[in-house]
Parts: sequence; structure tokens; C-alpha cells
Amino acid sequence: MSMLDTLKDYSIVYSFDRSGFARHARQFSPIEDSHLIGKRYLVTGGTSGIGAALAQRLAEAGAEVLVTGRSRSRFEQSGLESLGVGYIPLDMADFHQVMQLKLPPIDGLVCNAGGMPGQLQLVNDEFDQIFASQVVGHYLLMRRCIESGLLTPGGSLHFTSSGGMYLKRLDLDDLCWQEDGYDKVKSYANAKRAQVILNEELARRYPDFIFSASHPGWVGTQALQEALPGFARHFSKRLRSDEEGADTIYWCLCEGEKLPSGEFWFDRQSRPVYAFPWTRESYTSRQRLMTLCATVWAETLG
Repeated sequence: MSMLDTLKDYSIVYSFDRSGFARHARQFSPIEDSHLIGKRYLVTGGTSGIGAALAQRLAEAGAEVLVTGRSRSRFEQSGLESLGVGYIPLDMADFHQVMQLKLPPIDGLVCNAGGMPGQLQLVNDEFDQIFASQVVGHYLLMRRCIESGLLTPGGSLHFTSSGGMYLKRLDLDDLCWQEDGYDKVKSYANAKRAQVILNEELARRYPDFIFSASHPGWVGTQALQEALPGFARHFSKRLRSDEEGADTIYWCLCEGEKLPSGEFWFDRQSRPVYAFPWTRESYTSRQRLMTLCATVWAETLG
């Protein structure tokens, strides 16, 4: 990488935007995806945006694809059904639904469902909706697929995180926002930081599977436009397409068992997860997160 490219990456804007993708893509090698034919993938939040772009690319490569979402109408509008993609209604914040949902065997799971509701929504009086769906719900789904034998040994599990987590240290002290006023951006960044930690911890606990996480850069999804309209307008000409946002996830799935498990990726390169020392969580915080998720797991089983 040239000094100019390094400086552009440090600038963030010229790395996370579409020009960053185009610059990084000059180093990409062709993807070998013929082995996807006949494999089955489950993509949460796959009815629009990055998830839908990923589902389309998987289906066009010959994979069988299932997507989850809370809106059948959004799935019907996506055009995925014409590609043979199946739809499963699912609210990731409904833990019992996540645990009881009827699922077929799969070769890979992409935990992509996200959202940034403007108003505080509590789940079980324990979590806000963002943390419940993106962290706890995805932990339950991953663990269920592994421990019930739904996921093929050596199968892929992927978190779609966000570059927003770079500015956030994991905070588990007020997940219901009773002490501070609800801040959807902080909550989202906190959930994405938690996902990156889960990716590393679960990779150690389940060495027979391939875990990965990535951030897609700044992507002009409908969800972004609804959640952060000012940001979307300001950077409208710089935002990546849904397809560019899905590229690294697709690459990780295609790498399969060749991929080092538990790493964090951006534009097909392994990246550090801490940009600043003050965002590094303590060992105790890490274990609190795992205990929190395991407690909900035990409660749903009981």
C-alpha cells in the first residue's frame, strides 16, 4: 500500500466511502465460488439493503438461500423470491421465537439483521431493542444452530458489524437506558462492539466452526436513510452501494474453512478491532457479556 493510500485510510472518509471501496478493490483477487452450489445459507435481516444484496449474490452463485425479516411485504418488494430465495418471518428480539423457529440444516449463518429505532423499546425489561436483537438474539441463533446440529461442521458464522464500534467501549451497565437518555447511535455502536467481542469469544469456544465479523463501510441503505437522514444526505454522493457493502461478507463465506476464525474484516482484509486504547474492554466486561448471553440461553431453554 502506498503512503497516499495509507493516509486516505487514516482519514476514514476516504476509506469507508465508495472511493475507498474502489481503491481497495484494485487489490482484490477473483472469488472462487463454485463450491457454493447446493449449499444452504441463512441471512437474518435479508429482505433489504446489505442482507438482500448478499442473498442475491449467493442465490446467483447457485446456493440455496433463506432470509429472515419482520416484513413479508419488504421481502416481496426485494425481488428475491424470483431467484428462489425463501422467506422466514422472524423478530430477532423475540428470544423464544428465535429458539423455537423451525429451521432446516444450513451450511452458513449471516447475522445481518440490524436497526436503529428512534424511540426506546425495551425487551423483557433487560435490554433495549437494538442490543436484544443484534447481540442476544444473534447469540441465541448461532448457539442453537451449532449445538442442535443444524449447522454443518466447518460451517460459517458471520456478524455484520459496523465501523461505528471503533468509537465505543463495551458498556453493559445500563442496557435499559434508565440512567441516561436513550441514544440510538450509542446503543447501535455498543451492540456492534459486543458483536465483535462475541465473534472472538465464540471462535475460541467452538473451534469446529468458522466465525468472522466485518464492517461494510458507509452504505446507502434504506435503513441508514431512515435512521440517520442528515448523515445520509450529507454523504449521499460518497455512500457505497448495497452490493459493495455485501462484498466482504460474501468473500468470507466463499473462503470458508480457509478463513482464520474469529477475525474482523473490512474490504477483504483482516483489521484491528481497537483504533483507540480507551475503547478496549476489560477481561471482566468480556466475561460479563458472555455470562449475560448464556443466562438468556438458559432461561429460554427452561
